[in-house]
Amino acid sequence: MGSGTHGGFGHTAGSQVRFRKGHPRPEIVKDLSMALNPETYAQAVADKYNIHMKGSGYTIKIVYDPFISRGRYGKTSKDDPFQIHIGPDAFISEEELANTIAHELNHARDFIKGGSAPENRAYKSGNALAEYIRGER
Repeated sequence: MGSGTHGGFGHTAGSQVRFRKGHPRPEIVKDLSMALNPETYAQAVADKYNIHMKGSGYTIKIVYDPFISRGRYGKTSKDDPFQIHIGPDAFISEEELANTIAHELNHARDFIKGGSAPENRAYKSGNALAEYIRGER
């Protein structure tokens, strides 16, 4: 995900500006299905920010994992890179959730390609999206 053309926030069709400033948008109003199913809400956030849940032609699924320890927002496994696991702490805010999805998606894509998944690139991806959401880039 994340930065660049895939996220829809680095380059947009017809734009020659590398870092087009974002425009803060109102948060999603959770309906009953989103309140009862965190995965539905997480997918709505991914859709809102054009986070394309694909990697090398494969669909990557968001899975809510209530057992991810406090202080950790998500995890992705090299053994199963087609699922990103999002923990309760990622749901602190819509921005944090989008950042976590972008971060974990970066790891998943690296694993799918057969490589390692360095944290520095994943943080750049999530943070670029967060900056866009806040209208900073």
